[in-house]
Amino acid sequence: MKVKEILLLIFIIIAGVVFYYAQTGKFHIEWNLGDYFFFGGEEFTFEESQVIDPPLPPLFKISNAHGIVEIQGTEESQMTISFQKKIWRKNEEEAKKVSRELQMKIQKNDLQIWLTTNREEFRRRNFETNFKITLPRNMDIEVQNSYGLVSVSKVRSASVNNRHGKIIASDIDGKLTLQNSYEDVEIGNVSADCNIESRHSDIMANGIKGKATIIHKYGKIHLEDVSNGVMIDGSHSEIFGQRISGSSEAKSSYEKISLIDVGPTKIDGHHCDLEIDRAKEYLEIIDSYGTIRLSNIEGNLIVKGRNVECSAKRIVGKEISISTTYRNIDLADFAGKTIISLSHGDVTLEPSLLSYPIEVRGEYSNISFYWPRGEKNPFEARTRNGEIQWKLAEELSFQEENHETIVKAFLEEKEKPSIFLSTSYGDIHIEELH
Repeated sequence: MKVKEILLLIFIIIAGVVFYYAQTGKFHIEWNLGDYFFFGGEEFTFEESQVIDPPLPPLFKISNAHGIVEIQGTEESQMTISFQKKIWRKNEEEAKKVSRELQMKIQKNDLQIWLTTNREEFRRRNFETNFKITLPRNMDIEVQNSYGLVSVSKVRSASVNNRHGKIIASDIDGKLTLQNSYEDVEIGNVSADCNIESRHSDIMANGIKGKATIIHKYGKIHLEDVSNGVMIDGSHSEIFGQRISGSSEAKSSYEKISLIDVGPTKIDGHHCDLEIDRAKEYLEIIDSYGTIRLSNIEGNLIVKGRNVECSAKRIVGKEISISTTYRNIDLADFAGKTIISLSHGDVTLEPSLLSYPIEVRGEYSNISFYWPRGEKNPFEARTRNGEIQWKLAEELSFQEENHETIVKAFLEEKEKPSIFLSTSYGDIHIEELH
């Protein structure tokens, strides 16, 4: 291998490593030669404030960078702005000179107040601009910030875009819209819809009275007490949700999804493990290469899997439909029209009642069926290149032809729902449920 080829190979490897770590959020690159990540010099702090008297317009906007923004609504009719400047220089005299030149800029008209700084006028910045603002609670808020915390509370509505910064929002009377990356999002008590777009972060939200819409990559999502449903479009997102009313949809990959006490729900997973307890009306799941654990489902259950293991207990619905491959299906204490399709895995069924038809079709699958005590329903089982083991006391008809075995029982119970079990290259075992 020539030297040029070796160097090219090394470059490709380094580029691939950098791309991987950037995508997974383990580091990021920010090209801005005017802002030094390590400021150097001594830190000096200067503060000033300004009061804006009423009447105030309905909208307050702030544009900031490399600093903290804290906004809190109050019952007062005026606005107070506290401006803190953290400046890194060799000595106090240089820092004071920068402080005199670094100013906040306020523009006001009948529609809005806009607050920013003259940061862009500085070639060498090496400073942070922090704001603490109180204003009337009935105002709408728009925040643009980066590399610092944004905290908003007790306002009418809020829109926050905080690139590479943490966001805390609470007690929002109207709609809340948030966008950030690489830092966490914390939300509490939002009275209307909440829209979040974030990546490489953890999201924690509690008490959303509207609908929560979340676009997310790489991190954790924790939701509690959402009143009007959830829509999550995630990738590599671990999802936990509890006490979610209304219709919900969740999509993710390679991470666990856990839901407790939810309404109608659709889940689209890829390499995801799922745990769901207490779901109502309907639960629809698409998943691959994962394990599904379900309990206390009241309503229709539909699972479409590939290389997915599924176990469920205490299921009551008009329709139960499960299909998968290469993994096992285990249903216990269930009632509803049940259709099972499986290849290269085993099926175990323990129905609580036989008040609905049950149909199982397998390939290279063993089927174990535990018959509820005292029930009599039309029954048929078929297996090709396998055996059928009938452990009930009742008599049955037996037929064997061309490597296929067929047994039938309770054929006189024509008015009752039927049970049909079929497989190939697998055994069927039927015994009474104790």
